Amino acid sequence: MKVWAKIMRGDKILRDVVYEDELSLSEEDFRTLLQELAYRLDIAAPVSLPTHLRHFERFNRAKYIQRDFIEDVDFDCFLVERIVEDKKTKMYMI
Repeated sequence: MKVWAKIMRGDKILRDVVYEDELSLSEEDFRTLLQELAYRLDIAAPVSLPTHLRHFERFNRAKYIQRDFIEDVDFDCFLVERIVEDKKTKMYMI
């Protein structure tokens, strides 16, 4: 699975990272993915609820806002989007 994670304030991307791993969409693997992305972006890991995983499964994205973090954060949202490759045209869809 390949994901694009970004930290945003308003409409501006402050930091982002593209990460690829062989993780599945189980709750445990999703938490592992979030911890790795948070480490790479140098932020605290958000509290992930089952709703976040369902949104990621259905819509290929999960959005974490300030109230999803235990620590205070200086950004508006942490967005995780799955990158899906279209095999026919070799285009990347977000």
